[in-house]
Amino acid sequence: MGDSPATSLDVAFRLIDSITTIKDVLGAAIVDETGAVVAQDFVSQDAQDRGWPIATEMIPAISEAASRMEYTQAGDLVLQTSGLLVRSIYRSALFIVVFAEKSINLGMLNVDLRAREDMMQTLAGDSIISERDHEHDRIIEVLRAEGSVDSLIAEKTDLGSLRAFHGLMFQAALDIDVDRDLLTARLNDINYRIYRDSLLDIGFDFFNRKTLDNYDPALARTVVSAQIVGIAEIMVTKLP
Repeated sequence: MGDSPATSLDVAFRLIDSITTIKDVLGAAIVDETGAVVAQDFVSQDAQDRGWPIATEMIPAISEAASRMEYTQAGDLVLQTSGLLVRSIYRSALFIVVFAEKSINLGMLNVDLRAREDMMQTLAGDSIISERDHEHDRIIEVLRAEGSVDSLIAEKTDLGSLRAFHGLMFQAALDIDVDRDLLTARLNDINYRIYRDSLLDIGFDFFNRKTLDNYDPALARTVVSAQIVGIAEIMVTKLP
């Protein structure tokens, strides 16, 4: 029996995962025109904390302002903040937002992104948003029925799919009005607890980064799974 065909959401997750392997890239997100996240991945919690408001608030606000001024869609942007270089690309009603170190070579970044153009062209905005909303509804249904998402975690047999599910959980929590600072604090606490108990002879910054996937995949899975459980525990308290 062959593998199931890739969904639009699968393509989005693979694209984001691929972008975050580019040298000096700190993270990437795909958001719809309202700023709701479709897929996201960051090399660390700190990078997510810095990049998230830009992807979910600043980019849609710039687009909305351009529309009011009757400009064409302002989706192909380069922004320089105090600590980040931000590259935004507009495809099929979606923004692909890339966050990088300020020192990154923008020309080389553009070359690397063009090498992923085929994946970008296959993004189908309406289909992806529909699939994301379906997954969010499924998360809520499982939480109500089981009080946890352990059964959903068990379905994710590889780190890539588990990280993708982590992103869905984070956005689903925001969608039911869980405070983002509360989520971030819980994830940081989980990271530190597992780091302390692991007794690894590496710095916490390294432990907290996506590079842990290659350093110790089993421990990386433990970290991501524990974070998902932490998000779920907060979500359960918010469900009616």
